[in-house]
Amino acid sequence: MLNLPQPIVTFLCSTVVRDRFPAYLQVTKNGDLLSYGGACDRYGLNPLQLHQSIDDQIFFLAGLLPLQEAAMHIPFLQLEDDIIAEVHLFAEEQHDWVVFFDATSENEEHVLIQQKVNDLSLLRRKQARSLGHIIQSETVAENILDIRPAGEQKSLSILVIKCCNIEGLDDKTATSNPLKILDAYLSAISPSILDEGGLVHQNIGNSIVAVFGVLPSTRSSSMQAIDASVRILQLFEERQPPIGPSAQCALVVTTGMVTIGLLQVGFGKTLTVMGQPMDVAVNLNEHSIGGTLIIDKLTFDGLDQRQKSFRPASLAGSFMTESLCLYSYHPLQ
Repeated sequence: MLNLPQPIVTFLCSTVVRDRFPAYLQVTKNGDLLSYGGACDRYGLNPLQLHQSIDDQIFFLAGLLPLQEAAMHIPFLQLEDDIIAEVHLFAEEQHDWVVFFDATSENEEHVLIQQKVNDLSLLRRKQARSLGHIIQSETVAENILDIRPAGEQKSLSILVIKCCNIEGLDDKTATSNPLKILDAYLSAISPSILDEGGLVHQNIGNSIVAVFGVLPSTRSSSMQAIDASVRILQLFEERQPPIGPSAQCALVVTTGMVTIGLLQVGFGKTLTVMGQPMDVAVNLNEHSIGGTLIIDKLTFDGLDQRQKSFRPASLAGSFMTESLCLYSYHPLQ
């Protein structure tokens, strides 16, 4: 507990706390209202009857008291049509206390932030869907992408994501549409890649390839790729939509020099990445297992404190394993 001088406590109560219209209830362990005070009218709590059951008087407290834990916090609770309260419940030896603060303005800010998050999410999805139309000219390549239109050697990190458990790939009589399932994977994965400064490059079968280091960034391409990979693993652990309950992915990240440039395809240009890191990532990805993240030595060397989350590993079935130093991701407990 902070040992604050009484003048400081008085100042906080007369400024910060006062402006939030505090109110309180004191409740016995039997659930009877013992005392109350503060701005109870603001939260529609009056009239209240002392020594009567709190459950019968305040509906949203029914079943919460007596507290079964030391404290409880409800950040936003709508009490009146235009009043949102922040509610704190805490227990002492003989009584439970309920404290109310006005959180109307904080809730408005929270709603505004959530709207901005939703807008950004929609923007990311649109960006992912229209990415193929961005790279249409050498001017765009010069101004948006950190590469020369004629092509160059550049150190990049390659992330290959194998989308596991896609029904219908091997079943000729499948009732499900594997392309629709792959699109759900891509919709779920793309925001993490784009947020970390990567580009969704292409898909190979049921695998999605992303590249990091093409767009200008203050972070290393290794850190960008690993941050995106960890976010994707967490996404699949939480089973958040649009992916289903059986969805899994296997991730491989390699880093190194590649040839990158724009290749004329039809009437437009498409980003092309060629080199050993790409070949190695694709090969290792074929033998990777769902729920894992495998990286090579150059990627590992480009990390900072995240190195602590990786251990030496091998990958059965890959002919490249013997000549490569690989690491697997194990989150710190």
